[in-house]
Amino acid sequence: MPRYIAIVGGKHSGKTTLTQQLVRTLKNRGYHVATIKEMPNTQTIDPPAASHDTSKHTEAGADIVVASPKNETVLFINKKLGLNEIAPYLCGMDFVVLEGFENETVLPKIIAAKTAQEAASFSDGLAIAISGIIAGSAHETQAVSRLKISVLHGKTQLGVLADLVEQKAFTLLPNLTECAKCHPTGQCGYLNCYEYAKAIVADKTAERCCPLDKKEELVVEVNGVRLPLKDFPARFVEEALVGMFGSLHGGKDIKSLRVELRRVSKGSH
Repeated sequence: MPRYIAIVGGKHSGKTTLTQQLVRTLKNRGYHVATIKEMPNTQTIDPPAASHDTSKHTEAGADIVVASPKNETVLFINKKLGLNEIAPYLCGMDFVVLEGFENETVLPKIIAAKTAQEAASFSDGLAIAISGIIAGSAHETQAVSRLKISVLHGKTQLGVLADLVEQKAFTLLPNLTECAKCHPTGQCGYLNCYEYAKAIVADKTAERCCPLDKKEELVVEVNGVRLPLKDFPARFVEEALVGMFGSLHGGKDIKSLRVELRRVSKGSH
C-alpha cells in the first residue's frame, strides 16, 4: 500500500514547486510515485482533444471515459471522488504526493508558506515540516519556530526533506470518525483516525497504518465510507458470504471475494 504526504499552503507559497522537487527526488531514489492535485476552484478540466472524438463519449453520458493514445492512458471519471475512493487506483505506487487537501485529517503534511502567520494557519498537528517561500526568510523562519516544526529549504535541504518523507509518510487511514463505537478506544488506541494520525506524526505510536488493515479479512464500505466491524459480526458476514457464493459454479476455494451493490432510487430508470 502506498504512503501518503500532502503539500498544503496558501497561494504562491511554493506548493507546486515543492511538489515537483519532492516527486523528482523520490523518483531518483527508485520509488513509484503518484500525485493528486486538488482543484477546488475548477469545475472541470479540458477533455481529450475534440478531434479524437473522446469528448463525445462524455457528452453521450458515459460515467467513465478512458482515452488510450500511444504513450499514455487518461481516465476521466465524471464525478468527484474522495481520497479513499481514489486510493484503489493507486495501489501499485510507493508514495502518493498530494498538492492541496489541507482539510484532510488522515495523512501527514508539509506546509508551504510565505510567512509564519500563514504557516500557523495550516498547522493542525499533522505537519512534519515547513517549507516553501518562508525558508528563504530568516525573520519569518525565526518567527515560525514557536510551532516547533522543522523549517527546511526546498532546494538546499531537499534530500533531508525526502528523508523525512520516507520516515514519516504513512498509508491513508480510513477516516473513521467514530471507530470507538465498535472498537472501544479504537483498535489503534485512539477515538478516531484524526487523533491516530496526529499520534503517528508525533511518534507517539510505533504503528504507522490502521490496525484494521492488518487484522480484518472483511472490509465493508457503505457509500464509500468504511464501517468498522466487531469480530463476531465480521465472522458472521464472512461465513455467510463464503457459504452463499461457495455453492455457485466457480465459487469453490474462495481466496478473495468482491461484492458491490448499487441501489437505484425509486422512480429512477
